Amino acid sequence: MARALVICLLLAGAFALTACGPSKADVAAQQKQDCFATESRIKTAMDLVHADTGFYPNVADAVRELGATCPAGGTYTFDPNTDTVSCTVHGHP
Repeated sequence: MARALVICLLLAGAFALTACGPSKADVAAQQKQDCFATESRIKTAMDLVHADTGFYPNVADAVRELGATCPAGGTYTFDPNTDTVSCTVHGHP
């Protein structure tokens, strides 16, 4: 009887862990992946403007135009020396 109770408690604990949702690490990894995808969208939009005008737009304007946000609350920046968009939280891939 005691053994059955222990097994039930272990199973209940395992179920509770999986039922609580993704871990913080899983959430952080997904946020980083989503952020990098957003960086790519921003860079593509900036490249299209650059191709038409010869100038890169202000990154804040591109972010606003796209409605882009970092899922962790970071801010996007553009470095014309490296031609990259980066996030203040996640950096650049």
